[in-house]
Amino acid sequence: MRGRLWIFLVLLIIITIACGRGTPSLETSDETPIPTSPPTVTPYPIPPPPANQPSALPDDSELRELIRYANEMYPLLVDAGTLLQRDGEILKESEGGKDEVLCDGRLAADNASMKNTVHNVRSISPPEEAEAIHDLVLRSGDAWTEALDNVERFCDTGNQFYKIPAVLKFWEAAATLQDTGNRFWLLIMSKGVEDWVRR
Repeated sequence: MRGRLWIFLVLLIIITIACGRGTPSLETSDETPIPTSPPTVTPYPIPPPPANQPSALPDDSELRELIRYANEMYPLLVDAGTLLQRDGEILKESEGGKDEVLCDGRLAADNASMKNTVHNVRSISPPEEAEAIHDLVLRSGDAWTEALDNVERFCDTGNQFYKIPAVLKFWEAAATLQDTGNRFWLLIMSKGVEDWVRR
């Protein structure tokens, strides 16, 4: 719900800016600012690792499948979270017209890394009870790469108009990833298998 509210608020900001300025020009303009600051992602609660990790898996096959999925997905969630935090800091650096930080190669490298992460997520088969979570990871990754693709278009063309969809999609990716992390651990802990998840 909170993720949806963030996206709704950003849409209101974008609409307000558009209405205040009329139809945005596709021509390059040095005066077009990024409409809002990128989000700071609230870390999702990660339970501490157990003092002694269980050596034997549960007898229940569905729980074993969930543990398998969690151990494949968790490193990818960590990677995505690290990239998101770093890219958010880079976008904040660009405030005040410091466009050069958007085009210094860091975001382009992270875009390639995120596309690889999304590829790895697609190669994992989720158990039925984790399908919604898996979907959210992919949605977040797709929104993220779309945001950074728009940044790359800005760097290639100098057209400030590409910043608006870039920031909007970055907000969407951040909110969705936060929701994903919360749902991931809620599912794991509700099934009582957190001690088997390597972290």
